[in-house]
Amino acid sequence: MAEHRAPKSKSQLDQYYWFCLEHVQAYNKSWDYFGDMSQEEIEDFRVDAVTGHRPTWKLGERGYQAWIEGRIRDHHGLFGDGANGNGHAAAGPPLSAKQRRALAQMDLEVTATLQDVKMRYKQLVKRFHPDANGGDKRAEERFKSINEAYSFLMSSDLP
Repeated sequence: MAEHRAPKSKSQLDQYYWFCLEHVQAYNKSWDYFGDMSQEEIEDFRVDAVTGHRPTWKLGERGYQAWIEGRIRDHHGLFGDGANGNGHAAAGPPLSAKQRRALAQMDLEVTATLQDVKMRYKQLVKRFHPDANGGDKRAEERFKSINEAYSFLMSSDLP
């Protein structure tokens, strides 16, 4: 009874012959996927198999160069300064009045990024933390307002 399948050829891997166990074993022993390929073709196949035979390109060949040429916008500041590579600032949403107040509370410019906010927050926390100011009420109030501003800015859509 034919219970075991075997591919018809390497170009028809989704079409099968059906054999009994004895005959499928004989067929499989004679099966050679690479039989009609040269050594170079076999090596090329092996290398392409690493990526599932999908096209690839050298690292950095497309993304960074396209960014430098201004074909990709860096709206999230992944490449550093918030520019798109050709000297123009990436357009972001305008800041709300509350965002401007929070930035001012942390002594930051309106052009500040989330990275700037994080760095400034660390500096201000060290400076105004109650343990570092011996219980000074003004420092404690400033510490609270810095924490509020930081929490708001981190949850806002600041670039």
